Amino acid sequence: MAVDFDFIVIGGGSTGASISYYLSGLKGKILLLEKGGIAGGNTGKSSALIRTHYSNDLIASMAKYSYGVISNFDSVGFSGFHKTGMIFPFSRSEEELARKNAAMLRDLGLEEEEMPPKEIEKYFPGVSLNDFDYVLSEPWSGYADPVAVTNSFIQSAQSRGVSVKTGTNVSSVESNSDIVTVTSGNGNKFTAKKVILATNVWTNKLLSDSGIPGERLLPIGASLHSVIYLKRPTSLKGVKPVLWDPPNLAYYKMEGDSLCAVGSLDPAIDKKMVDIDKPVPEEAGYDYIEDYMSRLVSRIPKMGESTIVSSLNGLYDMTPDGQAIISPLDYLGLEGVYVCAGLSGHGFKLSPAYGLITSEMVSGINPDKASFDWRAFRPHRFAEGKPIRSKFEEIGTMY
Repeated sequence: MAVDFDFIVIGGGSTGASISYYLSGLKGKILLLEKGGIAGGNTGKSSALIRTHYSNDLIASMAKYSYGVISNFDSVGFSGFHKTGMIFPFSRSEEELARKNAAMLRDLGLEEEEMPPKEIEKYFPGVSLNDFDYVLSEPWSGYADPVAVTNSFIQSAQSRGVSVKTGTNVSSVESNSDIVTVTSGNGNKFTAKKVILATNVWTNKLLSDSGIPGERLLPIGASLHSVIYLKRPTSLKGVKPVLWDPPNLAYYKMEGDSLCAVGSLDPAIDKKMVDIDKPVPEEAGYDYIEDYMSRLVSRIPKMGESTIVSSLNGLYDMTPDGQAIISPLDYLGLEGVYVCAGLSGHGFKLSPAYGLITSEMVSGINPDKASFDWRAFRPHRFAEGKPIRSKFEEIGTMY
């Protein structure tokens, strides 16, 4: 039977946009469906940090690739990348682990640099160096604009023939032999040879609505993450690096000339699941703001003179090991359906790698010859006792 498309991508966040962009380099008709607007979900709420400092060699390799794409984005569009640098301090008890990890990153071609702790004072006068005994820095890291990156991926894909339908909520996906049927909420049907779910925290809801029983759903939950935006005092204005603060389980992103975004590294937040069917508050709660402001001020006392500008809440699609699930779903009876979800807070910064991996997977490239072996991201790794390990599991959510 004839089908409408070769590939349908469901989800117009940074991951779905990247997948569509990489698929657009292949032959065939491609459609992207998005229930709202492009980058209108959790992508638009990302703090959008771009770093390569990870503690797993596979993930670090993907971060290196993604950094290369986003920091040199002219061939795709506009990324809004700002190179500010990042500082990663460790306590004395963590120094040996951090040194070994830095050696692994250097083996991958990443020039992790050691920094004397006192040098942090050059950027943050009066900073407390308590528990900052060994410090690494990435002067090339920084942040980008997640909405601009996502829209650029989409626009470039469209220029190569990809069709995009926004305002189209997908209610179910059904596989029958060599045809996958996608049904929208208003009853419209689209058929394809292959369908990719880039559906973030809504992945299991779509699978459930497609007839998959609860006990067979993917190990993906939703956790609520808040970011607080502050106006820095005059004494701390200017371009400054992102400062990670593992002892306080927080990070401080110095954005532009005068803003500071404060986010969490607390693994307990990752493990606290929320109900996606209930409304998510738009802003962080008072207790959270008070808590993280006190962490910030204990580290950079002059930030006590800052003023709160705003806050926002977003959802992470969390897996048990904090890494993505990228896999065919034929074992669920959904032949021709694939998933790239459970991104666990890495979605934007690793979106180029996710797009490349998924496009190679669905195009049938042998995983042994692929850019990255997606089999590491199979959903069965948890039942097999083979999660993707982080060296930093005891140092907050740096992975």
